[in-house]
Amino acid sequence: MGKRNRAALLPTNIPQLQNLIKRDPLSYKEEFLQQLRHFESSRTIFELKPEELSTDFQDLINFIAQVSPCYPEETKEFPDQIIALLSKHYQILNPELRRTMVQALVLLRNREMISSTSLLSLFFTLFRCRDKMLRDILYNHIVNDIKVSNQKAKNNKMNKTLQGFMYTMLTSAEGAAGTGSENAIAAKRSLDVCIELYRKNIWNDAKTVNVIAHACFSPVTKIMVTALQFFLGNNEADDDSDDEDELPDIKSMQHKQNVSKKTKSKAKQMDKMLATLKKKQKAKKKAETFNFSALHLLNDPQGFSEKLYSHLASSRERHEVQLMLMNLISRIIGVHKLTVLGFYPYLQKRLQPTQKDVTQIIAISAQASHDLVPPDVVEPVIRTLANNFVTEHCAAEVMAAGLNGIREIVSRCPLAMNATLLQDLTEYKNHRDKGVMMASRSLIGLFREINPELLKKKDRGRGATMNMRSLKPSAYGETHNDADFADLQLLAENADGDSNNGEGDDNDWDEWEEASEEENDDEEGGWINVSDDDNDLNIKLSDGEESEDENGNKKPKTKRLSANKERRLKKKGLLPNDDDDADMNVKEEDEQTKAKRLQMEAERKEKLAAAQLLATTKILTPADFAKIEALKMAKQADQKMNPTRANSGKRPAPSDETQQEGEVSIGSIIGPRKKAKQDYAERMESIKNGREGREKFGSRKGSNDRGSTTNKEKAKGKNFMMIAHKREVREKKKMSLRDKQIQLHAHIKKQKMMKK
Repeated sequence: MGKRNRAALLPTNIPQLQNLIKRDPLSYKEEFLQQLRHFESSRTIFELKPEELSTDFQDLINFIAQVSPCYPEETKEFPDQIIALLSKHYQILNPELRRTMVQALVLLRNREMISSTSLLSLFFTLFRCRDKMLRDILYNHIVNDIKVSNQKAKNNKMNKTLQGFMYTMLTSAEGAAGTGSENAIAAKRSLDVCIELYRKNIWNDAKTVNVIAHACFSPVTKIMVTALQFFLGNNEADDDSDDEDELPDIKSMQHKQNVSKKTKSKAKQMDKMLATLKKKQKAKKKAETFNFSALHLLNDPQGFSEKLYSHLASSRERHEVQLMLMNLISRIIGVHKLTVLGFYPYLQKRLQPTQKDVTQIIAISAQASHDLVPPDVVEPVIRTLANNFVTEHCAAEVMAAGLNGIREIVSRCPLAMNATLLQDLTEYKNHRDKGVMMASRSLIGLFREINPELLKKKDRGRGATMNMRSLKPSAYGETHNDADFADLQLLAENADGDSNNGEGDDNDWDEWEEASEEENDDEEGGWINVSDDDNDLNIKLSDGEESEDENGNKKPKTKRLSANKERRLKKKGLLPNDDDDADMNVKEEDEQTKAKRLQMEAERKEKLAAAQLLATTKILTPADFAKIEALKMAKQADQKMNPTRANSGKRPAPSDETQQEGEVSIGSIIGPRKKAKQDYAERMESIKNGREGREKFGSRKGSNDRGSTTNKEKAKGKNFMMIAHKREVREKKKMSLRDKQIQLHAHIKKQKMMKK
């Protein structure tokens, strides 16, 4: 009787039928086919009025999606039917029913009953729906599905199809009326998917980057800002801090386990927490994979930056968005060393101390400067900074920011600075404010390295004065061979050491043949090393030594005059006054310093000649390139382990990330500052923080947390002879019996009142 009643209830009790079908599909196939026919008839009725909510139809969709793996042949048309309903009526469907259909399709996709391309193209279209919960479901599934599809190998066919579809979604938002339109919402979500997949290192190719770059010109502000933040790297997720917050508290668990009763469940929980902690620590120690910067993957950086600048010049966006556009343009100019001449006058107009976020604009000006920008274009920017910021009527912080900004610009474009302006700026080296003083002295230190001739003689320093010959500034567009042959110098230096012990390293490159013509160079007119610098042969000797002229004849020795006598003769005009000439400073250096300098210069030329010989007499194999990369990595590791040896006597080199991305930090523009005086709100906040954990009212008398006892309590423990002379003790001796009784009764009464 019970089985008969259950069979009668199965057509109406769908959850029970679902449970039974999953246990025994063959026994309940007829009941399933009955529900499938019921679904077909309900679907026909539903298409007549798709805007209405049908609870029965919703339950049938969920039921068939759950049991479809048990009957794959009977339900092979079910996914296409749901996709057709969504594609046709997704805008007018009931939100709950639409969400149920999407979840059913996600379930079928997870069981690999639908192809990823057809489903994801539909999901991108569904981003147009005004349902935030649905868009979150679609977003999470799209990201996870593409991640799983590219986990073992890159699915290029699917990736290209979806990237093209995303580009179509972004272009559809160009005619959007505002951020609330359907196309704008779909384009924003599609852009979020692109950015998330790039950050997860799934879609890290140039096509994805250029799809995002197209969004920088969107008329929808929210889409444009999202794309700009991606290239600037402002909205990267801070996963490390989240991981630290989620780490389990092992010490508290161990303490609880030691104190409380030991059970198997607590031991399993402890083991699970220890495994989680070890896994996260292992992930932290794992080597980081370098994610290549998106700025390097742009197809046309020059055209992209020019288009961005024209968009900025005609833009009426708010100040924060314009600042992001300026920042991105300067970053691209600095990374690719581009020339956008109209950008510098645009920045020059905004270099005012009263301008909002002026320190960031100064940093943007420095980012847009490099050695291939014409100095005539950068010089007005430096002049504007000096005139508007580095004046006595400005505050000390403004002057320091101006000097630091000038230093950052001329460090990238040294030819934009002239001697008159530089010597004027270096006069602030003894300023009363520490920030201004340090900024001016950093400018002096910079030019001691790059071009000491522009400094005054007293500001050059001994080292820069001695090295003035070797520190000749490069002309505009001039390049040095030292940087070109840096990798070959490393290979030439380690050639002898590797020839003895590195025979086994080249086994993987046996098929490569090395072409060397070193044996035939001397016989068949090989390369002849000729010195380019004829002036290097004419080495000036110190006073008191014999020298030779061009014909080889010895010149007579010259006697050195005393310093006082030489100064008197110069004042009278009998000797030429050439204090500003750099050669006189070189003559005054001692023999040991000169020999050391000449030795270092000879070693540098020898290394350069060895690299040039290696470049002209040998064809480099893949083994040589692999060896060069290994040597470069070893050199970088040695510099990180020994920073003082790598940069001894020089300013600290900028970090690798700053050089790669061309970013200038605002902290380098502001410089060191004194702690500002607190205003009323800050003082009140510090007072409130000091009151935390303290009783609001009442005295602390009698509390246990005080540091010491009161004077009255200390007097009770004193010797009688120490207090016999006190007035209270003498009056107590003279008290009558009646007064003693009154005092005792009062004391007893007080004690009783305190106990209540």
